[in-house]
Amino acid sequence: MSEVKSIVLPYRPQLAYLVALVFAALMVAVFFFGKSSERETLKDEMQEKARLEVLAARLEATVASHQQQLSRLELNLKVDSAALESTRQEMIVLQKSIYQRDEELKLYRELLQDGSQPNGLSVADLKLNLLDDGRVSYRWVARQKTEKMKTLSVSAKFWVSGLLDGKEARFTLAELDPEVEKLPLKMEFKYFSISRGAMTLPDNFEPRQVRITLRYPWMEKTQFDQKYDWKI
Repeated sequence: MSEVKSIVLPYRPQLAYLVALVFAALMVAVFFFGKSSERETLKDEMQEKARLEVLAARLEATVASHQQQLSRLELNLKVDSAALESTRQEMIVLQKSIYQRDEELKLYRELLQDGSQPNGLSVADLKLNLLDDGRVSYRWVARQKTEKMKTLSVSAKFWVSGLLDGKEARFTLAELDPEVEKLPLKMEFKYFSISRGAMTLPDNFEPRQVRITLRYPWMEKTQFDQKYDWKI
C-alpha cells in the first residue's frame, strides 16, 4: 500500500490581496466599459430620434400640402360640376325654347296655308301619349280666325269620359292633371295657343272620349264644342 504524502502550500497574504485587486480592477473596467457603451448607444439612439423627428416633420408638411391640394381639387370639382349642371339646365331650357319656336312656326305656316280652317274658334292637333310612369300626356291647339286678328281672351273646358268599373263616368282636366287648378282654362292669344300636360287616370277607368269646348267670356253661347275618340 502506497503512502499518501501531504502537499503543504505556504500562506502568502500578498497573493490574496493581489488577486482581489486584479478582480476589483476588472470589475471597474467592466463597469466603465458598460457605461461607455451605454453612452454610445444612447447617443446613437438620440441621433436616430432626432433624424426621425425631422423626417416626421417633413412628412407632416408633405401630407398637409397634399391635403390642401386635395381640398382645392375637390372645390374645383364642385365648382366645375355646378357649372356643368348649370350649363346642362340652360341647354335643356334652350332646347325646349327651340322646340316650342319650331312648333309655333309650323303652326303659323299651317294656319296661313289652311284655307279650310273655320271662322271663329277651333281645336287642332289633339295628341295623347302613354308615358313610362303610366300617365297620359296631352297636347292640343286652340285656334281662332277672325276678320280682325287681335289678341282675345278665351275660356276652355276639357273632359275625359268613359267607363269606371263598368259604369259611365266623366272627369274634368282639373281632376286628372294636378297642374290645372280649375276650369275653365283662361287663355289669351291672337292666332293660337298650345296646351300640354299629363293626366293621371283613375284605377279601373277605361277612357273613351275627349270633349273640348271654347268660348269667348263675354258670350254665353259656346263657340266650339267637339268630341274626340280616345286614341293613344
